[in-house]
Amino acid sequence: MKKIIDLLQELHPEFDYSKSDDFISDGLIDSIDMQELFAKIEEEYNVELAGTDLAPQNFRSIETIKELLAAHDIKDV
Repeated sequence: MKKIIDLLQELHPEFDYSKSDDFISDGLIDSIDMQELFAKIEEEYNVELAGTDLAPQNFRSIETIKELLAAHDIKDV
């Protein structure tokens, strides 16, 4: 989970992502941030995500990001 928080902090170090259950509704990330995070995840975990993975439901919280990674057999988050 620390890696995910670190990647999120690279986007906006001023936000405390651990206190949010919905990054999008809380205004912590927008569509541009989702694209940047998508690219950071691909680079960090050396994985190629599908275009369909770039969907708001996959980036709403730490839990949904963990689920996305688990779907790609990535457990070290």
